[in-house]
Amino acid sequence: MDTNVWLSATVFSGLCEAILIECHQREWLLTTPLVQQEAHAVLLRKFPHVPRALTLFDTIWSVAASTPDVADPADDPDARLVRAAQAAGASVFITGDRRVLSWGLQGEMQLLSPRDAWAQLFAQNGTI
Repeated sequence: MDTNVWLSATVFSGLCEAILIECHQREWLLTTPLVQQEAHAVLLRKFPHVPRALTLFDTIWSVAASTPDVADPADDPDARLVRAAQAAGASVFITGDRRVLSWGLQGEMQLLSPRDAWAQLFAQNGTI
């Protein structure tokens, strides 16, 4: 999942939270140190009024499998996250970023919006 999906799951209840829970239960959560770095910056900047969000994020993030960051392209964190997920053998990368979604299939890995990921991976378990 990209950083914004992680953040949405941490700060708001709803679809991204449900995806995070389902992925955790299946031991499908995969992350990189870059996700934590970006999330900390956003939480401190945009959600200082939710002081427990940083602790909650770190608690959830710490149970995910971690894969090394990819350094290139240095100026595009989204591309780095997609490449790191691909290098780790992920079959799905979940993002709400239209630019990233427009990249299409990345080798064997699908780029899916949260709504599409829910429908494809979990819809048989219930609707959100």
